[in-house]
Amino acid sequence: MMLEVHNINVCYGKSRKQVLNDVSISVDSEKVAIVGPNGSGKTTLLKAVAGLTDINSGKISIFGKDLSAIRNELRISTNLPEVYRLMRMNTADTVRLYSELKGRDSKEILDLIEDMDLSDTLDKMLYELSTGQQKMICNLLSLSGISKLILLDEPFESIDLRRRMKLTDLIINHNAEIVMNTHEFDILTRLKGWGLYFIIEGRLFGKFEASEVKNLYINRGVAPNHISVMETGFGTFSITRNDGEISISAARNFNSLLNEVT
Repeated sequence: MMLEVHNINVCYGKSRKQVLNDVSISVDSEKVAIVGPNGSGKTTLLKAVAGLTDINSGKISIFGKDLSAIRNELRISTNLPEVYRLMRMNTADTVRLYSELKGRDSKEILDLIEDMDLSDTLDKMLYELSTGQQKMICNLLSLSGISKLILLDEPFESIDLRRRMKLTDLIINHNAEIVMNTHEFDILTRLKGWGLYFIIEGRLFGKFEASEVKNLYINRGVAPNHISVMETGFGTFSITRNDGEISISAARNFNSLLNEVT
């Protein structure tokens, strides 16, 4: 199994606020999109898998090994900026060091950076870049090399339309297994063959097919023909196929969908 997350819980702060609640997901020979509103626990889940956030209970295994036993694993990459901020150097040097660690030619990433018209970022530190530039550089670093498992946190956030289209092609055509979270719906119809999960208040719901999101509806309460029920702090909702109260794909993103349904 490439990735197995079993009943993990994550709590933050003195109040021990629960951010992830008994989350389980298995990924093997597939790509998966996790969609949810801001603050739903999407990023925390990826940080937990990347070993950047401690879990309070449960288990995470990657390539059949417990996460706690994994060290210097080059087959995993992520666009989470914390990974690259550890390198106190400009973008060009970060690319060279990252390529060396991955055993790849830095030209591969530099060509991608040039293709995205981001060459002017090379002599700047990561923290000096705009939000969109920083996101794009981290995206390109994670998508280059020989990684078998790629964790993408909101890869399209603050990215302009032209780069967004190019980035979508890179992600779709990549050979690695990908776990990508987002709060946007417009990308989902292009993700043919991808699994789809919804995450709300730290709970994971699914599995659905990403490309069939145009056929999915959300309903207040439990619809008689439901395929999934979501119990949340602001009500009970159900997912139906082909007919229902509110078309999921008609919403711009998950935040606007929740505003409409609550």
